[in-house]
Amino acid sequence: MSTVLWANYLAGGVVTTDASDKHALFKHADKLDSVCRASGLPPFSEICDSTDMRFNVDDIELPEGMQSTDELMAQNGVWMEGKSAVEMLERLLAAIESKQTRFGAIKNNYDDVVAELEESIAFAKVAAENGARFNFSIVM
Repeated sequence: MSTVLWANYLAGGVVTTDASDKHALFKHADKLDSVCRASGLPPFSEICDSTDMRFNVDDIELPEGMQSTDELMAQNGVWMEGKSAVEMLERLLAAIESKQTRFGAIKNNYDDVVAELEESIAFAKVAAENGARFNFSIVM
């Protein structure tokens, strides 16, 4: 099973996920952090929540009464206001497109990174429209 990112938003204590595997964004998170730093943006990794990954890797148990890691992430996860997430992701995408940033030494995953960012921006816009918060969860 591979590790991926999923886009989520939190509104009214409930997590809604796009459940779309973002392999390229996960694989190139370090490079995305570099592009963010060079563009004066917060690091991409700062909106990536590790609740689900820690649950699977560290074999932790959910607190009493919780049925899913989404509930735990809603309470204790890493989140960014939807409007701020849209702005950050749009600026990140613009920087990548303007510089035609390469993702990968052998195979360039540029098209995959751009497509996954565009999909994530659309989802973050839904979060912003609903006054919700946004994150990416690291899913195993």
